[in-house]
Amino acid sequence: MDFQIRPAKQHSGGKLSCEREEYFRLMQLGYGNKEASKLVGINARTGSKSTASPTL
Repeated sequence: MDFQIRPAKQHSGGKLSCEREEYFRLMQLGYGNKEASKLVGINARTGSKSTASPTL
């Protein structure tokens, strides 16, 4: 079998990264998920998934 493993992609820290940082900053300030998500401009489900801990 001939195949190559691709190198890991490097994220540039674009829009998504900025949105996540702002979302977490608002959450630390005491905003709820719905409020923080609305202010950042993301769906509330996206916000709640960002804070969910991974299950093992």
